[in-house]
Amino acid sequence: MVVVLTTSRDASTRLRQFINELELAVPNAVKVNRGRSGLVDLALNALEMGARHIVVFNSFHGNPSSMVIYRIRENSLVKLPYVITLTGVKLLKDILPSRPILGKANTMVTVTQPGVQLALTLSEVFESQLFYGSIDEYRSYDSIMYIRPVKPGCCEVSFIDGLTYAPRGPIIRIRRFKEVNAPGLVVKRLRA
Repeated sequence: MVVVLTTSRDASTRLRQFINELELAVPNAVKVNRGRSGLVDLALNALEMGARHIVVFNSFHGNPSSMVIYRIRENSLVKLPYVITLTGVKLLKDILPSRPILGKANTMVTVTQPGVQLALTLSEVFESQLFYGSIDEYRSYDSIMYIRPVKPGCCEVSFIDGLTYAPRGPIIRIRRFKEVNAPGLVVKRLRA
């Protein structure tokens, strides 16, 4: 299955670079340039690609600021009841300006500590196996999505190369992950 990554309309250069790096780090991710497309057009396009989720990244003053996750069903687009606020992003070009960016990852695993709810959500959306423990045990994977709590309510999501342990994608600092006590909201009915 595929997960579609896209941005809000009129995305900044930094947000577009972020999506490009994230697409390379996540094996089943496909970047879609949204342009002026609405959510219904985007969902119909994603449905043709066989996608089950759309992740829309929004920006504030040019920097990625939040992510909204939608589940695509046969005839509707459902907004999942999560509030995910980003506080900072480090791009590969910021971390390692002279290192060439690796090609597209073929395999990915999610590693975290027990009790991190965000890990369950992201592993489901990005269709990655979830394990608890140390990243040392998962060297056979191209990409490791490592989610570690930094302080209460704040996590850091890193994409690490399984062979060299070098950064493989952006580092995302998540300030708030909250599940709203509401069922998924049907945003749009899709016409086929």
